[in-house]
Amino acid sequence: MPSRLPRLRRSLVLVVFVMLAALLTGCGPQWQVVRQAAPNPLANQRTFAVLPINFAGLTVGEMAEADYLARKDPEQRESFEADKRAVNEEFTTALVEGASDGGINVVLAKGPGSAPFEIRPMITFIEPGFYVGLVSKPSEVRMTLLITMPDGRIIDEILMVHGTDSARSGFSIGGISLNPSSGGRLRKDGEKLGEIVAEYLRERVGG
Repeated sequence: MPSRLPRLRRSLVLVVFVMLAALLTGCGPQWQVVRQAAPNPLANQRTFAVLPINFAGLTVGEMAEADYLARKDPEQRESFEADKRAVNEEFTTALVEGASDGGINVVLAKGPGSAPFEIRPMITFIEPGFYVGLVSKPSEVRMTLLITMPDGRIIDEILMVHGTDSARSGFSIGGISLNPSSGGRLRKDGEKLGEIVAEYLRERVGG
């Protein structure tokens, strides 16, 4: 029985992400709350530190990242690593800019004293998608985000998912996508996830 628990937990998380993806096609918040501290310790807080995205335990499509990369040549592996770095950059930039619109200062974490609270993003799943002329499959990026104290105590935890379809993203001329690469789609996902976190932060901080 104990050996089934990790598998059951993964299945439950997958169900939550599927439900979240369905919800995001409509109105309302673009995140699923797993937990929130109450009373709200983030109210009227104006400084946060963001850590780099954690990709530990990443699944790519239906494979563990190590298995996915084992099927790629060195150039493709380096390209995938570059895509992950770019996702982190796009996410961080969008988060910092979006938070500043609400008077919130998000800095890069340089140690426990960087800010009273830390933003810890984790990407657990990537579907790069594809675009081949008239046939395409959207990308999909699933993120778990923690807001913690500097010592790691969790304040909030939310789940988010974002996908980009090259054929329907609006970046096209005469039906030909201007954003056909998997890297381009994933960068857009990183940017949009940063915007979602900024919106969540503005809502929790208030004022």
